[in-house]
Amino acid sequence: MAYDPLSPSEALRTPAGIVLATLSLLVFAYSLVFVGQVLLGLVLVGLSASLYVSYRLFVALDSIADGAQRLADAREREVDATEDSHRTEGDEREPRPQTTSELTERER
Repeated sequence: MAYDPLSPSEALRTPAGIVLATLSLLVFAYSLVFVGQVLLGLVLVGLSASLYVSYRLFVALDSIADGAQRLADAREREVDATEDSHRTEGDEREPRPQTTSELTERER
C-alpha cells in the first residue's frame, strides 16, 4: 500500500510540525518587530512552506510511479496468462523466453 502523506493540519499536530510552525512565527515576528523588514520574514516562512510543498510533490509523483508499475505488472500477468491458456501439450512452437521475474527451480 502506498504511503499517505499528512495533510497540512495533521502535519502541524506532529512535534516537528509544531516546532517548525513556532519557529516560523518567531522568525516572522522578529523580522517585523526588530529588523523592520516584512520581506525577510516572508522569505524565511516561505522557505519552510516550500519544503513541505516539495515533499508533497515528491510523494505524489512516487504514488503515480507506483500505480503505473502496478498497472504494468497486472498487464504483464494478463498477457502471460493468455499465452499460457492458448498452449497445448502437443504444441511444437518454441517456448517463450523467460522474463526477469520468472526463475526456474535451479536458479532459485
